[in-house]
Amino acid sequence: MHEHDILVENLLQQDCWVLDYLPRQVPADAPGQFFKVETYLLNHYEEYGLRARFTAVVLKLMCYHRVSVHWGQWVDAPSPDLVTEAIKTILDNHSGWLNILLPEENALLVFEWDCLNLALYHPSPELLELIGEIARSEGLFLWKPN
Repeated sequence: MHEHDILVENLLQQDCWVLDYLPRQVPADAPGQFFKVETYLLNHYEEYGLRARFTAVVLKLMCYHRVSVHWGQWVDAPSPDLVTEAIKTILDNHSGWLNILLPEENALLVFEWDCLNLALYHPSPELLELIGEIARSEGLFLWKPN
């Protein structure tokens, strides 16, 4: 097992924040149509700029921190093209995820095809502030799940 895999497993057990299309968590008993809307948006992600937003978050983060991504194998300091292609492939195939590890920060950003968000695990206060600024710049919201 790669050392990054062990770190990811540990980080997935830590506090999580969400960079989301929605401004807050939808309550389980909400009278709205969350699942219908979520399915619609995931099937029309280009029309609403979701791929561009999620990709831009990762690329902007890469300007400030060294990242390693798991795309078939661990790639340290991936090219912007690799990250862009990975997110595009995941959305086009409606399958998969991309782990974006920040080794020096001991933090993890996860992109999954079936979510309208990115999950951020174990952010330091400084990283949380930066991610919040990046999220806002892309029309996303940062919040902590219940």
